[in-house]
Amino acid sequence: MKKILCFLALLVLGVGSYFIYNNYINNGIPKLITEEEKIDIDNIFIYGTHLNFSGNLINEDNLDLVLYNGEFKDYKINATDESFNLSDKVNEGLYLEDIPIGKYYVFLRSTIKNKDNEDTYKYYVLNNNTDYKNMTYYTFSNVGNKIEIGMDEEYNTLTINVVKNKDKDIYDIVLDPGHGGIDSGASKNGYNESDLTMKIALNLKKKLENIGFTVKLTREEKQLAKDEKLNDYGIHGRAVISSEVHAKYVFSIHLNSSSASYVNGIELYTADNINYDFIKDMAKNIHDMANVNYSSNKINKKYDGVYTRVFTEYDIKNSKNDFIERNMKPYDVTTKSNYYFMIRETGGIITGAYVDDRNEKIKNNPYYNSNIGTEAYLLELGYLSNKKEVTNIVNNIDKYTDAITKSCNLYINNN
Repeated sequence: MKKILCFLALLVLGVGSYFIYNNYINNGIPKLITEEEKIDIDNIFIYGTHLNFSGNLINEDNLDLVLYNGEFKDYKINATDESFNLSDKVNEGLYLEDIPIGKYYVFLRSTIKNKDNEDTYKYYVLNNNTDYKNMTYYTFSNVGNKIEIGMDEEYNTLTINVVKNKDKDIYDIVLDPGHGGIDSGASKNGYNESDLTMKIALNLKKKLENIGFTVKLTREEKQLAKDEKLNDYGIHGRAVISSEVHAKYVFSIHLNSSSASYVNGIELYTADNINYDFIKDMAKNIHDMANVNYSSNKINKKYDGVYTRVFTEYDIKNSKNDFIERNMKPYDVTTKSNYYFMIRETGGIITGAYVDDRNEKIKNNPYYNSNIGTEAYLLELGYLSNKKEVTNIVNNIDKYTDAITKSCNLYINNN
């Protein structure tokens, strides 16, 4: 009798274990039933603080993105009859900063009404069909998390794993004081651009740190001798540092110059295909708080004080001819490549970076093919060639940096 009871107990235990194994994920989360049909992701990237991906779509209505870890976090997607994305802007999508610690399985969910008008659901796994199978994102220092994005063996779907960060040398923002050393930049009305951009950067760094950001400079004060030049590319190059320290934002600080002394005003340059709310707010704050004009320049203008420049066919032709004349191999420039290197090369594939190792005379950008990019802005804060404006800049650096800090506090700290 005891043998029979033991056998029955083992049988019950075995059946129960089999039920649990088949209906729960390893960590005890109830397992979802997913559809056989998979959805392929054909493009995936992180720009700034947002994850974005796109792919071909199944023939379903009412689709949402869901993160599942026993509970559901729902997000809207953009969908057509044939494709979907998280956003059509590169600096939007799934905001990574406020995802709590834990492992999440990522699905597309279709919501359907049954005959009783009740919601029923279908869950579709997301197959990463790109060359970028694993990604690592570091949140802002005040959050202090590390996010690993990959695939799992349980569902064979995209996963997001959020843990506490233990890695060092991670920064939130990179500030790039334009020029330096042998490259003084513009020199007008008794001032060198490189000297003023450093003063502005140091002032801005303190203010950003005061509101909780960690800040890295691309060059330090007195780092470069008068005959030295900061490398743009290569290890610790100007356009490489932001990727090395996993920064979310980079601001390259410059001052303009013109042969016409009356030309004045701010010109803040951005990457293409972005949501402009943040930089529009910054332009307005600088205009209002520093009492400076918006530039009258209409070329590449998007909004007051805000500009976006990509390569034109004319630019591409000139670029290729220039490299050929220097006995160098031209780069793969397209009309989707952002023009200014501090915007283009800090964003990897998202912004059209192209500086690789094909030319020995130019150190390569080791992150040119990365799908994790820093959200970059080039800030032309006024014209050194305009005496009134340069006087305003020199005497009111605090007002300019207060304006930039105000926008960062609103749009980055409180996103």
